[in-house]
Amino acid sequence: MLDINRKADASYAIEYIQEHPEAGLCQEGRSWWITPNANETDGQVFSMDMTEAVRLKDDARLRAVPDIAHAGRSLWVMRDMT
Repeated sequence: MLDINRKADASYAIEYIQEHPEAGLCQEGRSWWITPNANETDGQVFSMDMTEAVRLKDDARLRAVPDIAHAGRSLWVMRDMT
């Protein structure tokens, strides 16, 4: 069972996203979380505090996804490393 009240650090979150390529980092207002499916950003695996989330979003392995369906929400996913 997923514990959405659990907070993760950037290191754990990048490992999770690497192991779950459909996952992503979401941000809306002051809230940051990891979603298990970047196509459905309402889902949360765990939350992140702002400092750790900013470290994660700046990781070169992630890329921002432009123009997602939720206005005011941002999403980052794993880059295609080919």
